[in-house]
Amino acid sequence: MKKFFFAFLLILSFAAGGLAAAPEPEAVNAGVLTYLGTTEEAFQRGLDGLRKTLAAFIPADGKFPEDETREFDEFQGFLSSLVTQRRIIRFYDSLLSMQMALRSGKLDEISLPECVGLFLIDRNPHYEIQFSLNMEPSTISFGFRREDTALQKEFNDVITAMKKDGTLARLEEKNILELGSKEPAPAKFQNFKDAPVVKVAVTGDMPPIDLIAADGRPAGYNTAVLAEIGRRLKKNIRLISVDTGGRSAALASRRADVVFWYRSTEGMKMPQKLKENPMKDLMKDTLEGVILSIPYYEWETDLIIRNTRN
Repeated sequence: MKKFFFAFLLILSFAAGGLAAAPEPEAVNAGVLTYLGTTEEAFQRGLDGLRKTLAAFIPADGKFPEDETREFDEFQGFLSSLVTQRRIIRFYDSLLSMQMALRSGKLDEISLPECVGLFLIDRNPHYEIQFSLNMEPSTISFGFRREDTALQKEFNDVITAMKKDGTLARLEEKNILELGSKEPAPAKFQNFKDAPVVKVAVTGDMPPIDLIAADGRPAGYNTAVLAEIGRRLKKNIRLISVDTGGRSAALASRRADVVFWYRSTEGMKMPQKLKENPMKDLMKDTLEGVILSIPYYEWETDLIIRNTRN
């Protein structure tokens, strides 16, 4: 009878969430710049699915199998953290509003391409890298309306030529790799008399690739690239400012003929043994009706950044 009584108490403790209850994952509020081709809800479902998949793959001690260690040494901490932490994702239509949320404590972390994260850290002493994410090759392209294939081809031809003659590499060196703590300078655009005008939407939300300088003028790597494209095409470039989330709308409304950047990525690299990736196809950055140029910038690392003041 006593054995039965103690067994009954043990069952009650399990049902009440006692000894057998698994610890609840820590909630982490995370911000990312809006992906136009998916929704915040779909992104969240994919990340939750990835957390469950990783939980079955990563041992309790958080260490990867030895044959996976070499490839994942630098960022296995983030993948392991996905098991013990549930990231609550928030999309932001501007980098400014996302940073304000981080500084106020509304967000615990933000995710950005490596060059953008390093740019912000150089200028914010309370920002620090929490994790590095090894990404599949991620790229940035110009966007056009679906019917503007002739303009798309013109841009593609010039970008191809700029890659071949080393111009893109030189502009990247000057405007990204060697920038350091210096502020990017606005590019100088040539004016061609009686030439066609190409209206290009900029966001300022991906410095030093795309930013708005202190005097209000667009600056950074993108403007330098675009100034060279305008010079080679002998077309006048007119820049207009839009929110990150309004890029495709600017094209559809014909407020802009070209949008400065669309991201393209397959997401984080995964261990080879992890065949299922619930995040696949959930980092899409274009909508129906938008066609892209060939890429003109590429990176393979994203940074998770936190504010040490929080």
